[in-house]
Amino acid sequence: MPAANKDFPWMSYYRNYNVFKRNITTHSKVLDVKEIDASNGLYQIVQKDRILKIFICECYSFGVAEYEEALSHFEKLDAIIINSTWCSYTSEVKEYCRTQKVGVFNISEFFGAINQANFWDYIAPDDR
Repeated sequence: MPAANKDFPWMSYYRNYNVFKRNITTHSKVLDVKEIDASNGLYQIVQKDRILKIFICECYSFGVAEYEEALSHFEKLDAIIINSTWCSYTSEVKEYCRTQKVGVFNISEFFGAINQANFWDYIAPDDR
């Protein structure tokens, strides 16, 4: 279920990702951030040993159906970031994506997850 936008790609309410972009570019494990399709929330994160294709959205409750819809637009994703403090993801999509080695995170979880090789297995400190 989308937040402010009922149509895909469930853009940020303010139609930008400035906080994400500002913080990700200063992350110690990130070499570069490239906008693939910024108007649709699609970015590439370049790290020393990999490149991650990520989709950033504000979806009130991101689930398996939303993930599958995102794939129909973008084909392959490495991670989905929920860019809102009032939006979230379901436990079902977290597990569903984990089996495909795709990470689903809120924005703060993502910043922790990219520090590990198997980022899709990242568990937030509060959930450990």
